[in-house]
Amino acid sequence: MSRGPGVFDESWHRVRSCQVRLLPGIQLVRQRYRGQDWYVVRDRMGHRFFRIRPAAYDFLSFLQTEVDVEAAWERSLRVNPESSPGQGEAVQLLSQLYQAGLLRSDKASNVQSLAEVHQEERSKERKQQWSSLLFLRIPLWNPDPFLRRTVWLFRGCFTRLGMLLWVITLGWGILTLGKNWGQFQDVARSILGWANLPWLYLSLILTKALHEFGHAYACRRYGGEVPRMGIMLLIFNPLPYMDASSSYAFQEKHRRVIVGVAGMMTELFIAALAIVFWANSGDGIANRVAYNVAITASVSTLLFNLNPLLRFDGYHILCDILETPNLQSRSQRTVVHWLEKYLFRVPPSPMPAETRGEAGLFGAYFICSWIYRIFLMAGILLFVSKQFLILGVLLSLVFAVMWGLVPLYKWGKYLFTSPKLMNRRLRSILVASALLGGVGSLLFLVPIPYHFRSGGVVRCEVFENVYATSGGTVAQILVSSGTMVEPGMPLVRLENLELLEEQRLLLIEQERTELRIQRERAEQATGVEAVEAYLIALGKRLDDMEWQLESLVVKAKSAGRWIAPDLEEKRGVRVPRGFSLGHVQGEDSYKFSAVISQRDVDRVFAGDSPRGNVRLHGQAGSEITLSQVDAIPAEQSALPSAALGVLGGGSVGVDSTEASGERSTEPFFELRGSLNLPEVVKAEHGQRGTARFDLPPKPLGMQWLHRLRQLLQKEYQL
Repeated sequence: MSRGPGVFDESWHRVRSCQVRLLPGIQLVRQRYRGQDWYVVRDRMGHRFFRIRPAAYDFLSFLQTEVDVEAAWERSLRVNPESSPGQGEAVQLLSQLYQAGLLRSDKASNVQSLAEVHQEERSKERKQQWSSLLFLRIPLWNPDPFLRRTVWLFRGCFTRLGMLLWVITLGWGILTLGKNWGQFQDVARSILGWANLPWLYLSLILTKALHEFGHAYACRRYGGEVPRMGIMLLIFNPLPYMDASSSYAFQEKHRRVIVGVAGMMTELFIAALAIVFWANSGDGIANRVAYNVAITASVSTLLFNLNPLLRFDGYHILCDILETPNLQSRSQRTVVHWLEKYLFRVPPSPMPAETRGEAGLFGAYFICSWIYRIFLMAGILLFVSKQFLILGVLLSLVFAVMWGLVPLYKWGKYLFTSPKLMNRRLRSILVASALLGGVGSLLFLVPIPYHFRSGGVVRCEVFENVYATSGGTVAQILVSSGTMVEPGMPLVRLENLELLEEQRLLLIEQERTELRIQRERAEQATGVEAVEAYLIALGKRLDDMEWQLESLVVKAKSAGRWIAPDLEEKRGVRVPRGFSLGHVQGEDSYKFSAVISQRDVDRVFAGDSPRGNVRLHGQAGSEITLSQVDAIPAEQSALPSAALGVLGGGSVGVDSTEASGERSTEPFFELRGSLNLPEVVKAEHGQRGTARFDLPPKPLGMQWLHRLRQLLQKEYQL
């Protein structure tokens, strides 16, 4: 039942005097949910199913052509005064049964009255259908005869062997994806390109058609019927759908669950095969189609079909597993019951929940589903608007009407016209207005803490990188990392046997040259000047060699703390000239340089300098106060450290073609502040951290509007 079972109903006068009864041969299936009996009424064509409570079943059993509807309803009240259906539920049940051709009457006046009620119910259904315009269903074909003839081909899929084959194939696909994950990500960057969109859409239609056939064959396998297949306009996007509602009549819960998961299992099976084919085939149309099939068959299944907060497969599976039918409508009626009972203080509609735990489940589902719908709506609008701005604007207007104005209109109509509020209408209106005003005040008038976070690095005012002036093997570490050093203190001793050998040879050559000069002078030979010039050059080379040998003992040039955490790993390893051995940093003053994106910079320059604190990576348990925060009012593109870029483990996008990894893809601004380090925190130059900057308090609604403006400016330049 989709409408709350009201005790009284405005259409009751149309059916109260009717004398009708159920047609013979109607199929009634008893099912147990949470230890209670329910009945599924199936029409003679097998196209409509009605789940009713035992009390409603008793009411139907009291209907006779010699007894009018009101007499049968009153008898039902006497038999089951607590659980008997209200007039609203009885009217709707009779209308649905009449529509399905399950009621019989010997009087034309009765048929006319029921026809009028049926027209009213059909009008309500049409309004509900058009209110769900973005999820409109158009039936096209009855596939049941085709399924009957071909279901034998897939019987093996519903056996243990079939399940084992599915698991093996899925595992094969996952392993293949893991081995080719890098290439898979590279291709994904162009999946929404114009050249790929036709293939993506064709793949979506193909996988969804196979998904629906998975449901259909599972339903047919266990004796169900599939009377309709057609097109569902999902956000004006035509996709196939099928009607497997006959599975509602399955007495075994596991069979209903199998029908629910069959479509997703089909898609995941196809996705695994597509990934294997894509990874083992060359470039071409088949390879591209396989990749798109893998994306559509996996992403849509995991994000949409499996999600129980949407009325897709996951929702129906959850209803069967929890043995809680009509979870969504019952959660809505539960919230209405609470509002009427605790807010408006009027006789409430019957509580759909049987226990407190079930009521809590309904309430939690209602809240979670609405929150998810808001995020889903926002995601759809952002995606569509990014591709087609005008269509996105139209969709936003449709969403605003459907999920904004229409609910407000319904609640307004309820407050001003509902018979339940007749004696408490003014109070109910005042309470609703106060509630709405209170929520509005909390959102737009009450300031709350306002802050934003940004990544940055530690900077020391006294900082010296220590390099290997000459290449050599790390022979001895003279000072351990973390030790305070003074200028000129030896830190590391390198060895270079090639330099020593070259020095020895140069010394020998120097001696030979000196002897040659002495001999030629004694003989008064010509060309002595050239030999003397060669000797001078040898002396310069020896002086340079001596300097290189002395520089093998690396010394500190400034006072501070010697930081070389990875140097022990280099012991006995040859390092080239210019290799960074570590650094010496001062201990007197530390700065923190934070990178601020363009969307956050207006909040910084709009008021006073923000207050902030920092948590360093690796020491996140200690919060460090940031003082004397200054904003540099100039755009920059060179990051303070490559560690802030995505290539260095940060979050700032960088130009991958630039070797240093410090050139950002978008301009940014810089905030600098002094770190007030507690004794337990040891900071290092270049160490990454996250700064939280506190701004003047601002109402939450204003914060949301500000972020929305930023998003529109960034994505659409509005």
